[in-house]
Amino acid sequence: MTIVTSSRKPAPEVRKLAKEIAFALDFPFVQRGKAGIHDIGGEDPRVIFLSGSKRQGPVFDLMINDSLVFSMLITNVTESERTGLFTKGFMTREKELFDYLSPHVPITYDENAGGPIVFCGTQKRQYVLQVMV
Repeated sequence: MTIVTSSRKPAPEVRKLAKEIAFALDFPFVQRGKAGIHDIGGEDPRVIFLSGSKRQGPVFDLMINDSLVFSMLITNVTESERTGLFTKGFMTREKELFDYLSPHVPITYDENAGGPIVFCGTQKRQYVLQVMV
């Protein structure tokens, strides 16, 4: 099972983004407390870890068995009201991003997506993530 977590004392916007990503991907959000990343993985230790970077933006890390498999810097987060249908998972217009993430998270490739990563959050919110891999 894959879980989503954040740094121990994340900025409120990083914690909110981690919870929204967990909701969108249908993975549980786990508060770490004082536990290390390797302590919260359980039987199938797949962890999506969001940490904050004050200068550049949040960092999205995907780890399997304590090994970093994929990492991207989230340079901008745009939040808006969702007007279309609700869908689970990420949507991307970037084929390379789709190839990296598709074995690990629910993601759909759509050339007409509104950004590099688009997903539906709670409370009729839609998020667009600008990222650097």
